[in-house]
Amino acid sequence: MNTKNCFDFLRFFFAANILLAHISELSQNSDLAFLSHFSNAIIAIKGFFVISGFLVAKSFVNTPSLKEYFIRRAKRILPAYVVVVVFSVLIFSFFSSADFSDYFSDSNTYKYLGWNLVFLNFMQPCLPGLFEGNLLCAVNGALWTLKVEEGFYIVLPLIFYTIRKTRSAFLVLAALYILSLFYWFMMDSYFNKPLLAKQLPGYLSYFVTGIFLFLNFDLLMKFKKTILTFSAFILIGYYLLSLPTDWFYPAAFGCIVIIMAYNLPFLNNFGKYGDFTYGLYIYHFPIIQLFRQYNLFEKYNPYLMAVAVILITLFFAVLSWFLIERRFLDRFKKNKQKHIPTVC
Repeated sequence: MNTKNCFDFLRFFFAANILLAHISELSQNSDLAFLSHFSNAIIAIKGFFVISGFLVAKSFVNTPSLKEYFIRRAKRILPAYVVVVVFSVLIFSFFSSADFSDYFSDSNTYKYLGWNLVFLNFMQPCLPGLFEGNLLCAVNGALWTLKVEEGFYIVLPLIFYTIRKTRSAFLVLAALYILSLFYWFMMDSYFNKPLLAKQLPGYLSYFVTGIFLFLNFDLLMKFKKTILTFSAFILIGYYLLSLPTDWFYPAAFGCIVIIMAYNLPFLNNFGKYGDFTYGLYIYHFPIIQLFRQYNLFEKYNPYLMAVAVILITLFFAVLSWFLIERRFLDRFKKNKQKHIPTVC
């Protein structure tokens, strides 16, 4: 398999897309509404899950033991995640309308800490006296995807076990793909439960698409022009012509993402100074919320405030990478190892 790719760029691009989409939505400023015309958080999340399926499958088959596989996944996700949850509880005590004694004696503070540390963010998304006048009171609404990601890490060994037992990767992955889409349509359209639709089963179709493309990488590259053309037609039909291509959308979208990753050589070295994607993703939401709480988008030039949000988020992303994330990744403890993109 060709190791040269631009996954670092694509992941950063998707994270930046989510950042802009959330600035547009959470700022509640009409001047920044235009950002929603070219940024879409849901599409970016789907891109993350496709890339995750591809790279985590690659990591799994190249890891000598199941124990080592889970240790590597934990090292990638947990350190920075724990820091941002604990950091939020401590730092936001200074910005809460409740005084220190009330803030730290309120059971909701510890519920937030506990539930978020075990990835059940929806159980307690808010902290006392924070963001009560915002569109949402959630401190970090972007973290919900990480429990889905963690779920994917857990089910992936089961998927490969089933593939080995049945000796048919196509049938196993196709079945999961169809069941995932069926779950999504039932929850989103029939039961009108969009929050449930977004949980692990609903996005599994994108993750298994990534796995399938990894297992059939040579075939994908051999017929990349034909596959890219058909995939583009499916997406054009979905977005512009309202054609009923929903069942083929994850596969088409996934093919485009992975083909792009290996065919944009000028972006292959994008992450040579560091992988700031994860930090960008986990820090942007509370920063936007804080700006909104103090009406900074209204008091000052909203465009300048949007730039300020982006720069502050990048600052924390860089700190997160060099002070936390990098220290836990084995490949950076050995200077001679070749750079391989990590998975958010």
